[in-house]
Amino acid sequence: MDYLNGFDLYQMFNYGTTFVIKKRKKLNDINVFPVPDGDTGNNLVYTMQTISRESKAQESFQATLESISDSALIGARGNSGVIFAQFVNGLRTASKGKELVTLDEFTEMALESVEHTYASLSNPVEGTMLTVIKDWANSLKETLSAASNIKDFFLVAFAIAEKSLEKTKEQLAVLKKNNVVDSGAMGFVLFLKGINSYFNKETIEEVAYEELELEHSHDFDEEITFRYCTEGLVEYNNQKEEVILETLKPYGDSLIVVMGGKMFRIHIHTNTPELVFQELRNFGYIITQKVDDMIGDINMKKNDLDTVIVTDSIADIDQQYLKDNNVVVIPININVENVTYSDKLTINNQILFNMIDNALEYPTTATPTIKYINDLFSKLLLSYKNIIYIAVSSNLSATHNVIKKEVEQLVAKGKNIKIVDTLTNSVAQGLLVKRAVDLLKEGKKIDEIAEVLNVEKEKTEILVCLETFKYAMMSGRLPKAVGKIGMFLGIRPIMSVDDKGKGAAFGFALSQKGITKKIVKHVQKDLDNPGIESYALIHCLNQELLDEYVELFTKMIGKKPAYLAEVSSATAIHSGRGSVAIGYIKK
Repeated sequence: MDYLNGFDLYQMFNYGTTFVIKKRKKLNDINVFPVPDGDTGNNLVYTMQTISRESKAQESFQATLESISDSALIGARGNSGVIFAQFVNGLRTASKGKELVTLDEFTEMALESVEHTYASLSNPVEGTMLTVIKDWANSLKETLSAASNIKDFFLVAFAIAEKSLEKTKEQLAVLKKNNVVDSGAMGFVLFLKGINSYFNKETIEEVAYEELELEHSHDFDEEITFRYCTEGLVEYNNQKEEVILETLKPYGDSLIVVMGGKMFRIHIHTNTPELVFQELRNFGYIITQKVDDMIGDINMKKNDLDTVIVTDSIADIDQQYLKDNNVVVIPININVENVTYSDKLTINNQILFNMIDNALEYPTTATPTIKYINDLFSKLLLSYKNIIYIAVSSNLSATHNVIKKEVEQLVAKGKNIKIVDTLTNSVAQGLLVKRAVDLLKEGKKIDEIAEVLNVEKEKTEILVCLETFKYAMMSGRLPKAVGKIGMFLGIRPIMSVDDKGKGAAFGFALSQKGITKKIVKHVQKDLDNPGIESYALIHCLNQELLDEYVELFTKMIGKKPAYLAEVSSATAIHSGRGSVAIGYIKK
């Protein structure tokens, strides 16, 4: 009788991973479902490489499978990667502690895992990886009586999986339209091909290369309802899969929940990732978060421009405007009680201040990781020849300097990337981003855009009225002694940014009316000479004062603001609830 032990299982995954790596580009190229964002190969490779790297091979089948399952849960990425991880987790659930596994037992495990995987999806779709996994598992049962050895057992089932893969062209309209098989399904068939390679006793070195593929032109005109591919890994105690599914269903589609022994992973396409993570906080400790802009990725591939504008989330500007103009935003990290959120993606100001009210420690901000920056710029350089990064002041945030260091390495390799240190932040930085968009639409080149911005940043002004010293003091922007005295006296501050790009106190008043009077006086002075080219207004949970300022400054300046927006959460930590700001560029 043929048995599978833990070492066999590990090598099955190891070889399978190698074959998926070989066709990574092909998998990206034919990726049209659920959206044509061209990352299925990347996601499957990342998922499977995490398994190969993190799991430990042991003699025991059960011990090895548990290690593989935990690694899959941690590394699962993208729709197909999460489905694959769920399939692996289903095998673990069905393995029932066996040290060695017969082919009969493996077949029953695979069939049970198929049921487990289907149950974990809110809306299973046929003609995808799911269908091929199901057909392959069913064929294992048929193969048992015909196969004389373990090699033939997997080889015959693989042939059935290949036929199932080819049928996906007819099962999904978008696949038929583009004459391609499902990308995730092809990834699973490649994985099975690797298993055959192992039992053929080939060496891993013989198959460890990647084939280059020609790009396939896709025809995709379907509407994408939910913009963000959102994933979270959560440590939990005694949570039920069906409860998590029902809780998250209203927020989007393509929902998958993968339950591990101590962790679970969710995958969902949504327009409100911040609300998804707000719900996940109720189920346990959020270990990791990931949000990908699928529409942004598709637009990037379709673009006919050679230059892309990048900024960071501290630039406060209308978010829909940024999306409509394909401006790429690097989110600042916000740490709340040891959980890291992505500014303007997985957290908003209402959620932030609700957490602040109950937090034991005050939130902090952190720069994006170097890996995130490298991955982002590498992806952008596949679609654009030129990148211009419009950065928060280098004297206000370490983000500018971290990104600059990585960019310098790319420039040394011949990449054309410009950085504009705006010497400001928030709404003033946002106005410079808008100016860059206008210049790009006018056909200006990257050097011309950078030159104009470096002149106009000297003409920017920002005035922020704070309701209290409290938040600036708690965040460390103001000394505690100053903050406590100001709060005791009921003083309300006005903050600004000086000509060196550093935060500065502009003035104080004992009332909102007094603050407004001081701001109006300063704006009027610049309006008289040299004049105001454009301005914008932002707020943090203070719609009433924002509306008042819109009416006031529209009448005063003679035109409406260029835009209205909310303060980024990374800035709101310092400015606080109730803050409102005006930013403008002088003539």
